[in-house]
Amino acid sequence: MNLENKTELIKQKKTISKVLALVFIPIFIIIIAISLIQNNSLSYLEKKYKSIHNSYYSGKITNLYLETNNGSIRTIRIDNKWDKEIPFFIHNELNIGDSLFKITESDFEYFIKTSNQDTIRRDVNTFYRTKYFDKLKNQ
Repeated sequence: MNLENKTELIKQKKTISKVLALVFIPIFIIIIAISLIQNNSLSYLEKKYKSIHNSYYSGKITNLYLETNNGSIRTIRIDNKWDKEIPFFIHNELNIGDSLFKITESDFEYFIKTSNQDTIRRDVNTFYRTKYFDKLKNQ
């Protein structure tokens, strides 16, 4: 290749890069804007809030996954069927055989410790409840 062809290739590469940037950057910005609008819309907040508020589950802790350490979030196994992520400060207080439950129409889950019949209550819907009711109040 001679010098003229190399300069032509470099010029074409720069042109293609500019065109791609002009196409993809606005698309990226639009996607971010849509997701921000959608995440703050009243219907989205209501759906997420009610989904958590109306969910229910219960079971016995069958595994604490002591060998894994994921920072402030830890995983427990319920009834050898499903995993649940909980804060480390609750995880540290639990033992295998303790129970977990959340009832419908509640924002709280309860951990029942079998060793001393102590109960740990955790609000699992603070974020969406606060955002949803603030949005309702501002309408």
